[in-house]
Amino acid sequence: MAGKRRALLIATDTYSDPTFCQLRAPRADADVLAAVLADPAIGGYEIDSLHNPAAHETNLAIEDLFAAARLDDLVLLYLSGHGVKDDFGQLHLVMTNSRHDRLNATAVSAQFVRNQMSNTRSRCIVVVLDCCFAGAFPPGSAHRAGESADVLAQLGGRGSAVMTSSSALEYSFEPGEAASSTVFGSARPSVFTGALVQGLRTGAADRNGDGLIDVDELYEFIYEEVEAAGKPQTPGLDSRFQGRLIVANSPTANELPAEVALAMRSTLPSVRRAIVGELSALLRSAKTTTAEAARSALGKLAQDENSDVAAAARAVLAPAPEKAVMPTISPGTAVVPDQAAQQNTRPSPPRPGDAPQVPTPEPPRMGVRRKVFIATAISAAAAVMAAAMTFLPDLTSAGRDSTAQQQTQQPTQPEQIPAGFVPPPVRPSPLPDTVYCQYPPDGKTSRIPVKPPASGPVSTKGTVRATVNTNVGGAIPLLLDRSLAPCTVNSFISLAKQGAFNGVRCAGGRVEWISCGQRSSPGYTLATESFPGLRYQRGYLVMDDLAFFGTTFAMHFGDSQLVPEYTVFGTISEEGLKFIDSLIPPGYDGQSDQLDSVIFTSVDIQD
Repeated sequence: MAGKRRALLIATDTYSDPTFCQLRAPRADADVLAAVLADPAIGGYEIDSLHNPAAHETNLAIEDLFAAARLDDLVLLYLSGHGVKDDFGQLHLVMTNSRHDRLNATAVSAQFVRNQMSNTRSRCIVVVLDCCFAGAFPPGSAHRAGESADVLAQLGGRGSAVMTSSSALEYSFEPGEAASSTVFGSARPSVFTGALVQGLRTGAADRNGDGLIDVDELYEFIYEEVEAAGKPQTPGLDSRFQGRLIVANSPTANELPAEVALAMRSTLPSVRRAIVGELSALLRSAKTTTAEAARSALGKLAQDENSDVAAAARAVLAPAPEKAVMPTISPGTAVVPDQAAQQNTRPSPPRPGDAPQVPTPEPPRMGVRRKVFIATAISAAAAVMAAAMTFLPDLTSAGRDSTAQQQTQQPTQPEQIPAGFVPPPVRPSPLPDTVYCQYPPDGKTSRIPVKPPASGPVSTKGTVRATVNTNVGGAIPLLLDRSLAPCTVNSFISLAKQGAFNGVRCAGGRVEWISCGQRSSPGYTLATESFPGLRYQRGYLVMDDLAFFGTTFAMHFGDSQLVPEYTVFGTISEEGLKFIDSLIPPGYDGQSDQLDSVIFTSVDIQD
């Protein structure tokens, strides 16, 4: 039997202690979020709300929430208001009766919340904080200063996801003209909560179009919306959950046949391409909600990793559809030049076992039964898969790589690794000698003055040495491996030579790696070059999706259990690992003064 969804929403905007500024947004935050979460088509949550409660009332309500939860219940705790840290660095959530000089007695401590999270039977916990942690207000906006790294460290726990409205030393902005002890006019939701509600209410946070919204999809949507709003704040997420943590249903999913949603989730590009025709028919539905749902689904397919699927969806959405849709090389995907027209997939996460492309069936006529239509597409793809299993055993045994396709030429063998460097992982199927890389614009305004690498053939042979120089005298030698991720190595070298990593810092967390770089997009996108069975080990260099994480890369100082969807593009020397180890104190809990003080002065490439 499925568990219940329970939510407690706490909004505090009025404070008896004049130290804490009165806020406009919290009540509006809680009201609009409650309406969305309670909607049976979206959340179906049982909602409890508190507005301006005293600290003891809040403590009791939080304990009741977690104590009543069962193993299969989803528990959501949302708090909007102020927050402060005491002299010992402990986080406290400010209530209407809180005193700044007696926080332990009059506020709600983060440690108390964490204890309740640890004691509950539920293993599906979501905590959302739209809170401030300081009292300085810049002219023209009321703000909530945040140090989410500390919040994540103090609230994170097994089976939980903690989402915060801003990162360290940033402001979490709410609408309004100025901070004041007196509130005038009507209130609107904060920038952060406004994006959260929009993603749930419209279904726009359903990034993969499967009719479900998980916490990672929701965070990605919020992050992009907050960034687009132009506010200098960075939402944070600490997810400690195995698999997907579903927080809501997409309201548009109910307007489409179940078979359509199933086809959109298919790992076979031919099936996803085939459903474009059915969505085209639904787009002309007399029922407005169905037509809008079809348009939303086509919008998602227009961003599909397979260029043929994306082109077909864009053609349907275009005011004047083209007569023919020619397949193109998928963004950032490394492929053999003479095979670019046949193989274009970019799995994310990787989809081992994808079938080769097949001729696209004609869009179905109105009135054709959807089940028959989709079954035909699946059957056709299955037939091609069977043929692939007969003639291409390497594909079925090792999985097709996400960034390069097999070629008749002799494939590249793993590189010889110089002494003193951590051995890299080995691809199950070596890449051909040359792959084709593209770096198309991602549609975002880049804050980093860099140009994309030139698109074209890239060698998969050889390694490239690089050195990260720091302001504290230590250096981190790197070995970039073209045989692992030629397109990513090419991009990293280009960024380094243009100074994209000069002056950047690294951030830690309660994880086995440090992330270094800038979260801003470089203005272009690049496909992942991961492969099935990948395990992330100490000494690996890892790059994530440029579109979401900007020019950041991770240096692993320990083994981790990440899903194999991130690109390993090289390794670190033993000397470099010793330097990183020196920045990580004993009993590391995500905080390190030594790490915070390190700045990259340059990243030198030794061609």
